[in-house]
Amino acid sequence: MLKKRNILVMLGVLAVFAVLAGCEKQTVATEPEDIPTVTLESAQIGTDETTVSVDMPADNEVLEDRNESGTVSDGDAEEMPALEEEPEVPQVSEYTIVYTGDVCLQSGVTNTYRASGVNGVIGEKLLKELTGADYTVINNEFCFSTGGAPEDKQYTFRADPADVSLLNEMGVDLVSLANNHALDYGTVALSDTFVTLDDAEISYMGAGETVERAAEMITVDVNGYKIGYMAASRVYPTVEWNVLNRQPGMLPAYDPPYLAQVVEEKAKECDYLMIYLHWGIERAEHPESYERSLAQLLIDSGADAVIGSHPHVMQGVEYYQGRPIFYSLGNFVFNKTIGRTAFIRATIDMEAAEAAGADDLSDYVKWQMIPCSASGYCTEELSSPGDMEAFYNYMRSISYDVEYDSETGVLTDLNR
Repeated sequence: MLKKRNILVMLGVLAVFAVLAGCEKQTVATEPEDIPTVTLESAQIGTDETTVSVDMPADNEVLEDRNESGTVSDGDAEEMPALEEEPEVPQVSEYTIVYTGDVCLQSGVTNTYRASGVNGVIGEKLLKELTGADYTVINNEFCFSTGGAPEDKQYTFRADPADVSLLNEMGVDLVSLANNHALDYGTVALSDTFVTLDDAEISYMGAGETVERAAEMITVDVNGYKIGYMAASRVYPTVEWNVLNRQPGMLPAYDPPYLAQVVEEKAKECDYLMIYLHWGIERAEHPESYERSLAQLLIDSGADAVIGSHPHVMQGVEYYQGRPIFYSLGNFVFNKTIGRTAFIRATIDMEAAEAAGADDLSDYVKWQMIPCSASGYCTEELSSPGDMEAFYNYMRSISYDVEYDSETGVLTDLNR
């Protein structure tokens, strides 16, 4: 249709030139501003799209619109709005995603942050890792609010919305709210959390004002591939936290067939899907049998990686169908002292995947686990070779046929 209209307008312009050329004793001016400009606004296109009428300004009207330099000014005519071009998405050869475990901005953390800034909470080298990743994901183990009333439970956590700046400075792009503390101060505080994160331009998953929002898959487009993120919880104190029972709430993981169905539907809409689950037993070194079966079910349903939190300690790693399962990443920013924690990094070789025309990105992902610890509420990356080797030896002892490179933390599935 647009091409047709352009042709008709051009015909109208040619007709104008023909009239000017045929006028008796008419001299054609050499200055381009003496030739009236025909725009889409001045071309009246008939409903049958075959006739064009052109409104020609009188010579004196053109002269009146000239400025002192002899050019024609815009006058009061409406300017043709510039067409907005789609922003060009840069192509990347590699894409890096970082996950951490539980982050809780309890008073010891926020007091340290206010006194010493972000480097009082995150060591310099670790901060570069978090902010240098293309996408950084954490478990948000609290609510951002000054309102609401505490739930009847042993521990309740919340933070002043102003402290969301710490997450910004940490380079956080996405948080999971599917856990047993996001509703510690009721639905009012959970809704405040949504607003705080939205205002800080941090995405959230696993909870929402509606079932649809809680089950929403957050996606990022990279080189034409769609990477998806979801979260669900199998730990909360009352069924009222379940978004299926009351809104706002969080996506449940207590019903494996239901969650598997949701994952199956979302997996069809992306090229690589990661699920962040809150599950397990606190302080347990090994996952429960239901965790292993649930993770395998979700991978069978289309998930490409499963990442866990809640036990507050590190648990082992397992591969199933070539897909990794991280049962627990432990506390990351939480207590004054954390003896053993880590972040994991997925590096996707986008260049190789594109060259192969791959539909599945799983074969092009390298996973690493980088050990950390915390003291004085400050989490830092381990640097001593001895400390790193001790960490990886421990992870080998609790994992399932997984090898760790002691220098780089790269994981290897020993069953492949």
